[in-house]
Amino acid sequence: MLSVLAAIDSLDSATLVKLAERTGIDKKTVTSLIEQARTQAGVIVAKNGPVYIIQEWGPVIKKNGARMCLEGALNAPKI
Repeated sequence: MLSVLAAIDSLDSATLVKLAERTGIDKKTVTSLIEQARTQAGVIVAKNGPVYIIQEWGPVIKKNGARMCLEGALNAPKI
């Protein structure tokens, strides 16, 4: 979910196809993760035509944490 939200935030035109390409997640799962972000984390994701836009990150998810997930920064090896 975090990587999809970060991709929406980072892309100029966050269409479903571009989100799938950027995250490596299939389109059906991307759509499902966006809906989960809405219902489970209170993220307000709007759609203007084919383009997704995050209007509000909600009370749970931090924007910087989502970006770290997309960039792989949270995949550090466990010690």
